[in-house]
Amino acid sequence: MAEIAEGFKKLRADLRAQGTIKTALQTGRLELLGRAEVEKLVLEWWGGREGLRKPEVDEFTDPRELVTSIQEEAAHQAEQMRERGDIAVRMADQLLVGAGVAAYPRRVGTMRTASLDPAVDRNTEQYRYLCELVGRALRQESILASDHLLARQDAVQDRLFNPTGVRRGAAEARTVRDLIAEYRKEREALRGKESTARKYGLLFRVMEEVWGADMPVQSIGRQQCIEVLSFLQRLPPNAMKRFPRLTLTQAIARGEAKGLGGLASNTVGSYMQGLTAILRWAENGDWGVKVNTRGLVATRKPEVKRRHFNPDELRKLFAALETFRTTDPAKYWVPALAVFTGARAGEICQLRTEDIVDVEGVKCLHISEFDARGERVADKRLKTAASERFVPLHSALIDAGFLTFAEGQDPRGRLFPDLKRTTKTNYSHDFSKWFGRFMEGLGMDGRDLVFHSFRHGFRQACRDDKVSEETSRALGGWAAVSQASRYGDRGAVPVLASAIQQLTFWGFRLPTSSRLPPARKRARPSR
Repeated sequence: MAEIAEGFKKLRADLRAQGTIKTALQTGRLELLGRAEVEKLVLEWWGGREGLRKPEVDEFTDPRELVTSIQEEAAHQAEQMRERGDIAVRMADQLLVGAGVAAYPRRVGTMRTASLDPAVDRNTEQYRYLCELVGRALRQESILASDHLLARQDAVQDRLFNPTGVRRGAAEARTVRDLIAEYRKEREALRGKESTARKYGLLFRVMEEVWGADMPVQSIGRQQCIEVLSFLQRLPPNAMKRFPRLTLTQAIARGEAKGLGGLASNTVGSYMQGLTAILRWAENGDWGVKVNTRGLVATRKPEVKRRHFNPDELRKLFAALETFRTTDPAKYWVPALAVFTGARAGEICQLRTEDIVDVEGVKCLHISEFDARGERVADKRLKTAASERFVPLHSALIDAGFLTFAEGQDPRGRLFPDLKRTTKTNYSHDFSKWFGRFMEGLGMDGRDLVFHSFRHGFRQACRDDKVSEETSRALGGWAAVSQASRYGDRGAVPVLASAIQQLTFWGFRLPTSSRLPPARKRARPSR
């Protein structure tokens, strides 16, 4: 058994050393190939057919008669390919057998023919692309043969089979690579590099790998979009991180072998929305693209129904968080603020000490992108215009010592200075990851409970304690812009304070503690 295992190990090593194309051919797994590798395979076959593109004519044959014969045969082939695609399929099969794919005799009824069928899966995107390229090559072949006989060069340029041919219009000459580069350039100028990389980085790679970077933009149709959709559905989660040295096609094969499964349907839908946006942008920019994308982006449905924490869960959670109150206060106060203000994690984690304000004797959080002088703070972001608001502090926070904690922070700095920004340009990303792991450690590992559940709980508390819908929307930043404008100034704070103090949160209060963090030495104000 050890000898057999060692033998298989050596065979696998030999396959890896041969390269992806030879491995795919010897094992019959075309799904291991990317578009560029399928194109390379077809070009090797194309190179061996040069004699058919440059036919020799003896002195007794009229070249024009031969051209007529070639054109008639090409028309017949084209008609057959339109109806059934038989010729391209047969030629693709011959190509594979000649390249070394294992084959078996083709059967017609009970009889075996001399023709061979390659042992490959014909339902893969790679096989379909192979047949498509072979059909394209056959059409180009007849045109080039005619040009050769008549000593002319009328064949239109083809990236693979006739790169020196007659160039088409500027719109037709542009490729997928050009489209990606121009779209990326414009979006980075409008939204920034990090946002563009985060939302479109994987999609750009998929487009280049599935379609080929040099594919003319005008070749993009609905079928090509469906190929991208199918590819995304099979792609394992975090493929670039899990398999950084593999192509995405290879990552799919590796993921399927490991049973990883594909991307979540909502994630696939997000990427297809991105693809639709790119194609719409190209259509508006006269790139010669017009694709019917109806139905390609499925209606997004929640995969998990979130809920709020019940009182027992809140008590269990904050009893466990109590240990962080002095050692790592952000881990205690960020969830505490989320419970009693309904603020989002991102809104809380980016707070500055000066955002705790006194309005007509009411202590509030001022959730805003601007500082006390009215200047925009570079590292602050709000989700919507309605998110800017004053949220009075609930008595439970004050009784638990939140104001004492805040007074110990740098008055010109951030309220939670230990929280660092990540590549996602916010302060809450790493904190949310930590909070999820902490919840799992407490046995609260269901997908229905997440940090955002605090916000669900605040909304439910407003309903249960009969706070008006308009007021609760203003407290949580759910208000429409017109409503937010009414509640966004200081004059509305007394109304909001009265509403928030009537919230009971089903009897839950933060544990009081005498072990409050020591006040930090406050910086002297500049003169």
